[in-house]
Amino acid sequence: MIDYSEAYINKLIVHKIGNKSHDEGIVVSDELVFPNEALRNVLMDYFLKPFTKVTETYHFVHNVDIGYNVVNDLAKFVFKDQNDFKLRSVDILRHLYDQSNHPHIKSGDLFIVLFGDVLVNGELVDTIGIFKSEDRLPFLDIVAQEDNLEVVKQLGISIKKLDKGCLVFNTDLDNGARVLSVDTNSYDTEYWLTYFLNVDYIRDSNFETRAYLEMCRSFSEEVIKEKESKKEQIDFLNQSIAYFDENDMLLDNDFKHSVFEDEVLKEEFANFKTEYENDHGLVLAETFDISPVVLKKQKQQIKNYIKLDTNIQIRLDFRNPDSSREFIEKGFDDEKKMYYYKVFFNEEVD
Repeated sequence: MIDYSEAYINKLIVHKIGNKSHDEGIVVSDELVFPNEALRNVLMDYFLKPFTKVTETYHFVHNVDIGYNVVNDLAKFVFKDQNDFKLRSVDILRHLYDQSNHPHIKSGDLFIVLFGDVLVNGELVDTIGIFKSEDRLPFLDIVAQEDNLEVVKQLGISIKKLDKGCLVFNTDLDNGARVLSVDTNSYDTEYWLTYFLNVDYIRDSNFETRAYLEMCRSFSEEVIKEKESKKEQIDFLNQSIAYFDENDMLLDNDFKHSVFEDEVLKEEFANFKTEYENDHGLVLAETFDISPVVLKKQKQQIKNYIKLDTNIQIRLDFRNPDSSREFIEKGFDDEKKMYYYKVFFNEEVD
């Protein structure tokens, strides 16, 4: 999604933010931070590397008018006049503090950064980064005390994990700028995405691919697994993944024809899809380009094994979806009063 190899930090400031429901307040920094080259390199990776793996893109919204979206409006001021950066960073801090009124929301450090030359979809754009560090992790420091060296336990920010962050790109601000978001500590997603940023998904191929596959996973859990078995559930998921692997574009009717041999199950899928759309307040596209990046990510989240109560697991291969249908049979042994799986093969392989 982004490339930051040519990007640089234009302006950087750090504030402290507490929990409003606990009346912890905020601490406003008076000065910008000017990191040396070594620290800049560390900060660039800490701030931007997590976003290279993000597939979902958002844009700012508002139920009345986009002009009322606070962060989008503040971003417009910064992009228009960078001299306003410090003042607007405090406005962002106060806006986030106003949303920090749930007792579970953690205090932390708020980094606000203005980047230059972030490559987004082939275009170099100025970008505002808002990053909240919530967790302090222990580390050891060696301290010289006269003629001795002492080992001291300290608490600090881990540069390997960004707790919360977003990137606001200087594109189409009049209609709601494009936004990427990361939330590792997702204890309250509404706090960050809905109340602070007020964003919604952009309906691109990444969104459509993820949404359709998540619907398929729900169908496998709520219908196939309940009516049939774990094997049939994995069979369906295998066939679904195979369709996405073999096609550049999804056509809803073609997908159903390719995946379902049983007409009754095909009709149940169509009915479930309608119910799923109603329950989630969305309309899944009937046709869309398949996103290979999202497909790869979704594959990693799908469990492709059957776990039995006899401490045995049967792992199936997404690359050969027909194998489980052709070479695995499920049955019931009347003598042992137990279910079994029968697996056919020619020889064992390493």
